[in-house]
Amino acid sequence: MKWTPVLSRQSELGAQAWDAIHSIAQAVLEKDYALPAPQRRASRSYEEALLYGYLAAALDDLEWASRATECLNQAIDDVSQSAGYLGLFGGLTGLGWTVEHISRLLEQVTVPVEESDSECAADESNQEENEQEEDLNADIDAVVLRWLPTVDASKPYDLISGLVGLGTYFLERLPRESAVQGVRAVFDKLESLAQRVDGGTTWHSGPQLLPDWQREQCPEGYYNLGVAHGIPGIIHFLSEVSVTDVVRQDRSKALLEGAVNWLLAQQRPQGAISHFSSWVVPGQESTDSRLAWCYGDLGILSVLLQVNRRVDRSDWQHFTRGLLNHCLAWPLDRAGIADAPLCHGSAGVAHVFNRIYQAEGDRRCLEAAQLWYEQTLAMRKPGTGVGGFSSATRPDPTGPTVWEASPAFLDGAIGVALAFLAAVTPIEPAWDRMLLLSGKPFSP
Repeated sequence: MKWTPVLSRQSELGAQAWDAIHSIAQAVLEKDYALPAPQRRASRSYEEALLYGYLAAALDDLEWASRATECLNQAIDDVSQSAGYLGLFGGLTGLGWTVEHISRLLEQVTVPVEESDSECAADESNQEENEQEEDLNADIDAVVLRWLPTVDASKPYDLISGLVGLGTYFLERLPRESAVQGVRAVFDKLESLAQRVDGGTTWHSGPQLLPDWQREQCPEGYYNLGVAHGIPGIIHFLSEVSVTDVVRQDRSKALLEGAVNWLLAQQRPQGAISHFSSWVVPGQESTDSRLAWCYGDLGILSVLLQVNRRVDRSDWQHFTRGLLNHCLAWPLDRAGIADAPLCHGSAGVAHVFNRIYQAEGDRRCLEAAQLWYEQTLAMRKPGTGVGGFSSATRPDPTGPTVWEASPAFLDGAIGVALAFLAAVTPIEPAWDRMLLLSGKPFSP
């Protein structure tokens, strides 16, 4: 799709955004930050490759392209010596998704060739073509395909660590035959785990899948309404599958229809701050959620807008228009935003509104995106965190907030830099397919 910068490079905000991008990139490159020990152990060099790859594409810069490639090679070497966690965020399929995505992105970067070197370049090109025939992710596909038959209700189904994340990985790799098998296997599992209820179709998260503090509140488990960990992630996957021929369309559309109908039935009473809570427990009163990608109305809105482009349902479209109006009218002081990252911070809100503006052309979303980019820049404190951005964490959910440096994609500065790049360049941020904020351009 055509992508239009929403912050002019000549404007004050645009100049500040570029300065933040360069500061974060240099801090990440030079490791100019202090990480807590647990984060040091969980360092993910392939997340750096996302930032370097998009800098390379935006600036047409071979040096950043080379750094992206080096990071991916390092990540591949590291994963061969580590345990086999498969999740999309922090696991084997996260690395595989990034390898697949960045490899294609870097094909856009111009390689200068001197005339005297043209013959040598041709020989190297032929060698590269032969090397590209090797599928770097073939082993990952094989591992995941062997694991999928073992999945049952005791395993997570979500985007971050479960079935939806694996499905997102395989969708990125279509039309490879192993990806077709993977998408089909994930769909089959989701179909078998679905619960048919009066309001439609849903999926339960058992208590064994919850962190301790959530299990105390929901000892029997819950129905999760967040994009990151819940049913909206399944809905996005089903919507993408419904316009392919990987699964019979009558099956995929039936499951999608039941899931959307169930989700819409969870709307909270009129007058509530949020239309949706973070999760639902039958018999318990629901609570408000914040304005964010991971949980709440904004992430759900993004998913429903994409579903509406795939499925012509006037009732769904009417509901989604109302939800959009509600998100646009959300007061800043009640948004629950404390820091900048994509997951639950101001850069994530800005990017979601930017993505909606680019797809829908609604100038109210343009203004909302610009407002939230401005809020993000106001959070920057040069000399702290990573390039001036720190992340708010609560190791104890009932305890105080702790501010830490984090270079991470989802909850750190790399994601902030990528959101700013999407604001100031004409490069479509297809990296947000990993967040289910967009999908591959399958023909319906």
